[in-house]
Amino acid sequence: MPRVAVNTLDPTIALRLFIGIAVIESLCGFLTHLYAQSPDSLSSLIAGKPEVREVAGGFKFTEGPAANQAGDIFFTDIPKSCIHVWRSGNQSGTVEVWLEPSGNANGLFWGTDGSLYACQMGEGRRVVKIDPVTKVITPVAEKFEGKRFNAPNDLIVDASGAVWFTDPGYGRTPADTELDTEAVYWISPDRKTIRRVADGFKRPNGIAASPDGKMLYITDRDADVTFVYPILGPGMLGDRTTFAEVGCDGFAIDSRGNLYATVKEPLIRIYAPDKRVIGDIPLPVAASNITFGGADRKTLFITAKDKVYSLPMKISGGG
Repeated sequence: MPRVAVNTLDPTIALRLFIGIAVIESLCGFLTHLYAQSPDSLSSLIAGKPEVREVAGGFKFTEGPAANQAGDIFFTDIPKSCIHVWRSGNQSGTVEVWLEPSGNANGLFWGTDGSLYACQMGEGRRVVKIDPVTKVITPVAEKFEGKRFNAPNDLIVDASGAVWFTDPGYGRTPADTELDTEAVYWISPDRKTIRRVADGFKRPNGIAASPDGKMLYITDRDADVTFVYPILGPGMLGDRTTFAEVGCDGFAIDSRGNLYATVKEPLIRIYAPDKRVIGDIPLPVAASNITFGGADRKTLFITAKDKVYSLPMKISGGG
């Protein structure tokens, strides 16, 4: 039987082919990952055009929007010392007076215990929690080292139940000020410890945490700068870095960690976690604060002067 010659592949050529295939596979994997992690844009975040809708009006000065588990939006009217509520799914634009007087409450936040936490910047000068059923108000923090706070402004409650809040001196005269600085404080989950965690501000204002609880954003409105701090542990922050050269009033965070800032201009500016500006949402007037709400947490609610506005989103809130 005649033999058939079989050509074998040169080992060097085979090695080159193997390396080439491996490089192509690696490149394809990288491009797939890069596509999946592509930066957000306004169109990827907003459901439709970036045009806000008026939800309700006729207030004095709205602030502190916060959503409960049902997605209802609670917000304050500081001069009228009221907390109002807009029920999720309400398309009529009507709101209810939920609590009056509120102690000139400013920032609000729903805690892990189901209570509504509030910064009372009026005569109370304290942080309180409000029972959602009885509306009984319980003080959480009234003094630091025996001295009354300035005017608690904004706050968050983290997953452990600890409270972080800003304490600027809005509305206080030197004769009426007991503390020697305007700072940020932490209240332990058991409410036994109050710690000053950050200072060196002109006027600390808005505060927000990243969805994973690892970073804390604090804005110094009067100094026109927003800082970001690593959260090292309970009541412990690392060194701050400048996140944006802009002073804000309030923040919201979406589920991807993008930061929505109520800058001084009539717009909402959205920042990616890497500090990149994603884009702006135009507003009729400058906003005071912002949050995600609605049953699916995919609606932005914006307090601005005497009104509240909303904007449908493709992405949900992250905090």
